[in-house]
Formats: sequence, structure tokens, C-alpha cells
Amino acid sequence: MSASAAATDSHDSLKDLVQEVFNEYITNEMPIRLLHITEDDGKIRFQLVDRDFVKEHFKEKRVPDNIHADFAEEMIVDGEERQDRIRERVKKELKYATLSHRWLPGKQEPLYHQMSKEPMEVPGDHEPGWWKLQSFCRTAKDVHDCEFAWTDTCCIDKTSSSELDESIRSMFRWYRNSHVCIALLSETADLAALRLQEKGKSGKKAVDAWFERGWTLQELLAPSQIKFYGANWKPLIQGSTNDRDNRDSKVIMEKISTLTDIRMDDLESFTPGIDRVPEKMLWASRRRTTRIEDIAYCLIGIFDISLMIAYGEGNRAFFRLMEGIIKRYDKWDVFLWSGRCSRYNAALPDAPHSYATGCSKTLRNAVDRAASYEFGDRRFALTNHGLEIWVLLLVVDVEDISEELPNSRYLSFRHEYFRVKARHIGPKPHDTTWAIGVLDYSVDGEEGSIDRLRGTSFTAFLLSSNTHASIHLPATAKWKKEMTKEVVRIHSPDHVSERLTLLYL
Repeated sequence: MSASAAATDSHDSLKDLVQEVFNEYITNEMPIRLLHITEDDGKIRFQLVDRDFVKEHFKEKRVPDNIHADFAEEMIVDGEERQDRIRERVKKELKYATLSHRWLPGKQEPLYHQMSKEPMEVPGDHEPGWWKLQSFCRTAKDVHDCEFAWTDTCCIDKTSSSELDESIRSMFRWYRNSHVCIALLSETADLAALRLQEKGKSGKKAVDAWFERGWTLQELLAPSQIKFYGANWKPLIQGSTNDRDNRDSKVIMEKISTLTDIRMDDLESFTPGIDRVPEKMLWASRRRTTRIEDIAYCLIGIFDISLMIAYGEGNRAFFRLMEGIIKRYDKWDVFLWSGRCSRYNAALPDAPHSYATGCSKTLRNAVDRAASYEFGDRRFALTNHGLEIWVLLLVVDVEDISEELPNSRYLSFRHEYFRVKARHIGPKPHDTTWAIGVLDYSVDGEEGSIDRLRGTSFTAFLLSSNTHASIHLPATAKWKKEMTKEVVRIHSPDHVSERLTLLYL
């Protein structure tokens, strides 16, 4: 083959690669529908478009040709490296903005069926939601140089179950791939007002509702660039288009860290995945969603987990999320929760708020030191018999019952080497044998132990067994986990060692 023929083949091959990456990126990494923003005589206009429109739009702007021309001048590099670099360039060129906000009450938000496939202006008698949409589109175009924008109000056809399913599963990725996320704090006038906000306060010190919604958690963490705007659509920090890594914007991120319990390094650069489960659940513990199922669905991107979307299943959605997490997570601290258990398994929590008391900042730091893989059972699993887990089982006696209410009471227990008190939730127990099932014991062959030398308290399940249970009932099935208001923690002044017990809870 002549040199000219080889050069032609190389040229065509690169052109095909650019086109392939361009098409694949739009199909797999960008939203199903976007708003195309234009301006006519100073008036913002927008139309709802699909991925085919986006492809043709950027082809007309010769984006693939320009990328090909730039890479054709480079020296030949490794195929995968070149493809990755082309992909990054495509992402940089195909800019779109996303909106993070709290939905207005009632039917004030513009919805999918109200959008036009032709350029349209905001109606003259528009509701506040239309004004919000117009302000978002103008900000996206004029400030952030984005011709395309996406919002969850009107860019999803919720009558299509397949489109809704894909949108929810892909939403974290869509926010991550956006050029910028425009975050509207509609109850915050300016930076001074944000600084006043405190958890649990009311009035002027009340936290903006944006920090209390389930979906805004991933909208905060996913984007590489985020810009915060106040109620009047003025930026909280002037002179920057990104509040993620700007020195002047650090004051915003430090305040958000305080309000959300999210560490600064996560706010600056978050990597999704199934790790630090109790800490991530703590982030969601004070957040609420309108639909019960959404408290699970809004976390699938945070944990990078796939979950079928099935509205109508209620709390089962969160159980399925926990099921998926446990399949890929092997640290005992996933059980660092308290309060109501799941109706589907007593060893799993009912919702993220169950982690609120179990993962306080002080306790979390202690757990971080004790949560290495040398402690506890790493092979626990959900089976058709329940949660299969090895614990250090220590039988205890009830010393005292106090502060009794119809559905809870304090139980004080005594063991040869320690005492422990827990607020038990549920019917008053009768004819019950009690035990503490330590989770984060030190492992020594088939034995587990606790020791004061470790310098931290130990985490345990409160377990019960009916005194009159059948003698034919296997030991693995005789115990059940009881609900407690707080996580059960024990301190032992001595070394306690026992053979480990396998339980099915």
C-alpha cells in the first residue's frame, strides 16, 4: 500500500471514529429530550427537541468535522487513549445546562404536554413556574453559553413508563455530563441569608427547602460545575460561573457542608459507588420526597446501583435498594441504624432517616477507625431464610424496665462483664430470653472477641428469643432482631471471647 493510500485510510478511520463517538455520546450520555434555547428581539424562546435534533444541530455547526481536523494534526497515539480524548472533546462541545430546584406547589410548573416542538415564548398569563423556566433558559444561554437545557419538569414524558424509567436511572449521569447545573435556592435571598441558615431552626434561620428534598442531593453532588442562584435569580457569588472549585465560592461549600453533613472533599469532587453506606444514608436522612418510592430512586446514582423503577411499590423500593447494596457491600457498618425496621426484613432499616442517630459525626469518626475489614463478618448475605450473619452472641439478663410507654420502654441489661441500656420499640416482651449480637468484634479463627484496648465502643443488635420456643428450632433461627431507638453500643472493661454464632434474621 502506498503512503498516500495509507494516509487516506488513516484519515477515513479517524473520521469514522469521531462520528461514532459523537453519535454514541448523544445517544447514551445526553438526556432523551432537551430544550433548545434561542433569542429573538431580546426575547427568550425555547422548543422541546429530541436527540436526533441535537445530532443534526451540532453537525450543522460542523462539530464532528472540527474535532476530526484537530485530531488529524496530532501524532498517532494509543487507540483507547485517542478515543477517550475524542469523547472528552465531544462532551466539551455538546454543552447543556441542567436545573436543580424545588418544585412549586400545585400545578404551577410547566409540564411536558405544555411544551411545543416549535420555538415558543412564555405565555403572557404565565404561572410562576413559567417565569422560573424562562429565567433558567436565559441564564443558561446568556451566562453559561448553553444553547440547550434540561429540567425535570417538562423534559420527561411521564406518561411513557420506559422514558420515565430511563430518565430516573440516567439522571445522575445527565447531571454529571452537563456543562453546568444551575441551582435555584428559591427561599434564599442572598449569601448573607444563606449564612444565617441552621438545621432545625425556623424563621429567618430556617434551612432553604432545596437542602431538604431527596432529588437535590444527587443534583448537588453529580455536576462537575454548579452555580447557585438566589430567589431573585442573582448569583450568590458574583464573578464566577462555577461554585465548585472557585476560591471565593468556598464559603458557600463550607456552609453547605454544615447544613448537609457532607464532607468538603465530596462537595468538591464526588465519586459514586457502594462505599461509606451509613454516611451516605445520613446525607439523605433529613430529606423528603413526595412519592415514597423516590427516597430510594433518588439514591441509585449516589450508590451507582441499578434498580427497576416501579411506582406503587411503596417502601419496598427502599428494601430493594438495600438488597442491592448488601450484594456488593461487606462492612458491618451498613447495620449502623436504629428505629423502625423494614417490613420485609427486621435487620434492615425502613428508610434513610434510620441512619440519622446511628451515624452522628462523633460516632461516625469512631466507626471510621473501627470499620476496617479485620472486624466483623464480611460474608453476610440476604437469603431466603433472612439475613445470614455471624455475630458474637452474648446472652444478657434484664435488670430493670423504666420509662414505659405503650409501644416502647427502656430495658437495662446485665452481662458478667458489662451493662447496657436500650430503648426497645415494639410490644412489651413476655417470656423472653435476651442477647447482644456484637457486629464489629475482632476475628480470631472461629472466635470473636471484644476488648477495651481497642479504645472504641462496640456495635450490636439487640436480640430476643421466646423462652418457650420449640427445642427442635435450630439455634440459627431461634433469635430475632429487636428494634431500638438508638444504635446499641457496649463498652467492656475486660476481654470477652466466644465462639461465633451464625444467625438468620
